[in-house]
Amino acid sequence: MIKFWLIAIFIFIISTYILSKLTLKSNREETGERIWRYGNGRSVYWRILTLCSFGVTVVIMLILHWIGIPIL
Repeated sequence: MIKFWLIAIFIFIISTYILSKLTLKSNREETGERIWRYGNGRSVYWRILTLCSFGVTVVIMLILHWIGIPIL
C-alpha cells in the first residue's frame, strides 16, 4: 500500500508542476494583475489546478492498473 501512495503522490506532484508551467502565465495575463494580486484569482487558479492534477493522477493510475503494472 505504501508503494501505491508513493507512486500516486509522485504522479500528482509531477502533473501539478507540468500543468502549472503550461498554464500559470497565460491565466495570470488573462485575469489581470489586479485581480490576480488582490482578488480571488490565485486561489481559484490553484483550486482548479489541484482538481485537474488529481484527475490526471487518477487516470494515470487507472491506466497503470489496466496495463497490468502492479501498484498495490
